[in-house]
Amino acid sequence: MIIGKVEQLRDEVIGLRPIYCDIGNATDILLKSGEVVRDRRILKSVVKALAASYAVDLKAQRKLLQEKISRKGVLPFYLGTGRVFVPLKMRQAVTDSDSVYGYVDMAYMGEPQAGSGKECLIELSNGLRLQVLSSQFTVHGAQHSGKAVLAVFQPYKDGDDQQEQVMEAGRLFTCVIAEIVQQLNRIEQGLHRKD
Repeated sequence: MIIGKVEQLRDEVIGLRPIYCDIGNATDILLKSGEVVRDRRILKSVVKALAASYAVDLKAQRKLLQEKISRKGVLPFYLGTGRVFVPLKMRQAVTDSDSVYGYVDMAYMGEPQAGSGKECLIELSNGLRLQVLSSQFTVHGAQHSGKAVLAVFQPYKDGDDQQEQVMEAGRLFTCVIAEIVQQLNRIEQGLHRKD
């Protein structure tokens, strides 16, 4: 097994799968080429590192998405240029704190094929096959949520009015700045309480 870090492979990543292995709880990174590279970190740390390598604030994105698509729980995340990673249940947890959901770039997912019980198989466009612990219906729901996320971040298609695109980008930027201001105010209030 090749060992690596997600930050070094960021543009080639099409999936993240939590796994248990001889080093403990780790993450398999699925690449466009069909290769699988192991990151020794847990899934949560790998997702944060991948987002950070694109300067994406996952907390602010999550808050925005909860408002825009009216969903909570495990949500897809967006990395720009049409890259939406949807959550799929990929393993059973050994402990309560273990991640069971991995993420796959929607653009590389094929049609889910029914398996036994509540499982299904997803073939990726690079030939890799993923066994997920979700039904076809649940996988379709995850794909639908991914499309909703894409609509939030890429609301206009080519040929739409550029002024409207700039206005939407300004609105999104304003939301992020407002979130930063609120966080700074909370920090400042916390400092005043200590005095």
